[in-house]
Amino acid sequence: MPSTTAPATSPATSFRSLRIAVPLLLLSCAPALAAAPAGGLWPCIQRKVPVLAAGQMWSGPTIENLNWQDDRDVAALVPVLVAQRTPIEDATQQVEAFAQKAGTERKPRLTLLFAGVFDQINARRSRIMNGIERYSQHQIELSKRIKEESLALAKAKKAAQNDEDKTKATEMEQQLLWDTRIYDARNQAVTAVCESPVLLEQRAFSLARAIQNVME
Repeated sequence: MPSTTAPATSPATSFRSLRIAVPLLLLSCAPALAAAPAGGLWPCIQRKVPVLAAGQMWSGPTIENLNWQDDRDVAALVPVLVAQRTPIEDATQQVEAFAQKAGTERKPRLTLLFAGVFDQINARRSRIMNGIERYSQHQIELSKRIKEESLALAKAKKAAQNDEDKTKATEMEQQLLWDTRIYDARNQAVTAVCESPVLLEQRAFSLARAIQNVME
């Protein structure tokens, strides 16, 4: 029965493929490398706003210097409202139930509730934004490495004289292909990553509105 095993690729054959692959690879890398931020580390289309301002979404009493953690019920409810796994409809119902339970203390306690929500969303949003910039820094570093590998590969291909040189060039090509694949995958994920601060901001506005709706 004839063998179905593919014949081993010789260094010479791999090197001939390399002569074709390298120019195509460099062309495919160009758009991705150009996507790296030209200045700074913020890669998102959305304008960077490091910290949200309560006045943008809240017209109630001031929340400055409020120790919302001292209210046990508020401290227990805030993480539930902030969690994105909690549908905003459910969060609104929990705010309404909290307001009914607060009775005559409704206004000050709802103010505490918003203070907690705002504090926690701002803190989480800041952590995410810092993470996005670290992500961007890794992409910039990988982009530089890909460029360096591309230049080294071109030199190795030009200088190759024997099978050992050609084998080494083929190995360099595989590393370049791998790094480029990683870069492209991460680059495609940036759009989704950049949506996270926006979603948190939208949640802050929605919860502020839900709380203010039951203040009186």
